[in-house]
Amino acid sequence: MWNTVRTVGKRLLERSIDGPAKCMRPLSTSSAHPSMEGPSSDLPSSSSPPFRDSFELPSSFDFRVWFPMHMSVQLKAMEGKLRTVDLILEVHDARIPISGRNPLLARQFSAARPHILVMNKMDLIDMGKYRRPIEEYYADHGAPRIVWTDCKRRLSKAIVDLRECMIDALRSEPRFNRTTKTEYQVMVIGIPNVGKSSLINSLRSTNLGIKKSAVTEGARPGVTIRVQNRVRILDRPPIYVLDTPGVLPPRHKSVDEAMKLALCDLVLESATEPRIVADYLLYWMNRTGDYSYTRHLGLPSEPVDDIDALLKRICARHEMRVKRMIPGEGYQERWDTDKAVKMFIALFRSAKLRDHCLDKELLLPYL
Repeated sequence: MWNTVRTVGKRLLERSIDGPAKCMRPLSTSSAHPSMEGPSSDLPSSSSPPFRDSFELPSSFDFRVWFPMHMSVQLKAMEGKLRTVDLILEVHDARIPISGRNPLLARQFSAARPHILVMNKMDLIDMGKYRRPIEEYYADHGAPRIVWTDCKRRLSKAIVDLRECMIDALRSEPRFNRTTKTEYQVMVIGIPNVGKSSLINSLRSTNLGIKKSAVTEGARPGVTIRVQNRVRILDRPPIYVLDTPGVLPPRHKSVDEAMKLALCDLVLESATEPRIVADYLLYWMNRTGDYSYTRHLGLPSEPVDDIDALLKRICARHEMRVKRMIPGEGYQERWDTDKAVKMFIALFRSAKLRDHCLDKELLLPYL
């Protein structure tokens, strides 16, 4: 039995497992932006199947579970605190600099108070390529104050730059109904898992020298589920911050926006389907001309546009097997496609790919 599976595995590497997926008109390499073209060693041959032009979700996939009840309740609590706030820090994931921003937060909070857009996780994108286009985009869209950070590594220079930008904004902008207050209060907002709590702890540690975390951090979305007590982050001038729960938009304008959030791990995995997330990553890489996943995964084969075929190739190449109970047959060995899904998605989330900015197509006018 084992030798039979091994033989089949070798054959899977030598030829396509499944037929080509049903695709729409291919996105030719010549029509793609030069910055999206992969190295010549990763380019598909002329005999490769065409790639999808759009991504479609199963009809059973429901976005509504991505906006749990606590988000609606806490959004109202945040609105109630707005009168006590002098400045808004909106934390954002640099991998989705445009599509990942919650328009609801931008309208209700960022437009109501002085605002700084914090692009966190800057280490996950090519800063030399994307910093200027992103800043120009937001300069054209009413958000001229942008600070870049990597709160996971707590880079002191980035935190100092943010502190100086905050002080400048607080002193140069009107204080509305808080002119008699001697301290300043800042609200930190954003979608889940972008690093809001990490940013607060980094500000506190750098400015006050206190290493112990003031707010709980987590590697998964949804760790902060309610508006927290305020945390002192600076003595001169006295500045306090409010940590808030991540809030997703209750409705997404497009499938792409929703899947980019899932791919960046900004949505609870229990609310998504990992195989669908992996399929979107495959679609996005093929569409943008990055076929390097075959090299990263050690697959001596052409790019493929069928996620099931890719997962079987990964299993065969890395001998990923699992015993499953088959009714009437007992335990049988099968390919461990769940493990293959995790391996493929990890290429993106662990920053192993050539480019991790999912909004590169939206930034083309600025590149």
